[in-house]
Amino acid sequence: METTTRNEKTRHEMVISNPDVDVRFYLSKDEGSYVTPHWHDSLELVYVIKGCVTLNLPHGISQTAHSNEFFLANPREIHSVLSEKNEALVLQIPQKFYEKFLSPQSLYHFAVNMHPENTIEQTKLEKIKKTFLDLFITYDIRPEGYQLRFYSLLYDLLFTLVHSYSQKIQPSEYTHQTKMFHRMKDIMDYIDKNHRNAISTSTIANHFSYHPDYLARFFKKYMNCTITDYIYAIRIHYVEQDLIQTQLPIAQIFEVHGCSNHHLAMKYFKQQWGCTPSQYRKNIR
Repeated sequence: METTTRNEKTRHEMVISNPDVDVRFYLSKDEGSYVTPHWHDSLELVYVIKGCVTLNLPHGISQTAHSNEFFLANPREIHSVLSEKNEALVLQIPQKFYEKFLSPQSLYHFAVNMHPENTIEQTKLEKIKKTFLDLFITYDIRPEGYQLRFYSLLYDLLFTLVHSYSQKIQPSEYTHQTKMFHRMKDIMDYIDKNHRNAISTSTIANHFSYHPDYLARFFKKYMNCTITDYIYAIRIHYVEQDLIQTQLPIAQIFEVHGCSNHHLAMKYFKQQWGCTPSQYRKNIR
């Protein structure tokens, strides 16, 4: 069974399937991290074995999974992940993998309530959890014909999700969501590519021919944070990577990644990691 540790993420996460089962499935061991907002073309399910993981979705929606709980992110749903020390099973199912079995006119949005009061719903959740563990055992041991067992479990999981944890999206709503997604994606890509520069709401608005007030409202509504917050989240992400991977002085790292206001950068770093950059570098070595 593959084990992976989270490192640097691109805004569009390229999901490469395990070649023998056509989906991405692995055991993640994380000492605690923050994965900046990103998206992929796969349905992602994360089952927490131990620890705590929080998924942040658009419009201020947040889901926290503790031990023996899971959450999911839909394809092309921009999300970030904040983790305490944890171990989790990660299953990423390409949209094209399951859409071929569904009506071409049907578009689905998946959502799971981890704390239902209804006993029937509780039983369904327990079945999904057991399926996750059975997938792990099957793929870890890989007995003769393991792919038959793996696919049977995977199809059973997808069938349950489609019939019990999904809503059909109207074409008009899907068109609107797609438009908003691409608009936000372009803004995120621009910030990522230009995070080293002196960018602001005004410069971004000017680049995309938006009014600054409109852009600020749109971004806040969709991402539940200000543009300045997001710019610094990206900058601090790259700062954290350089603290790990280089011996550069902290002041130089700040400058390289556009943090000319060291006081503000320090504030955002402490908010994210609970310590100063020098303490962070010391703790990881």
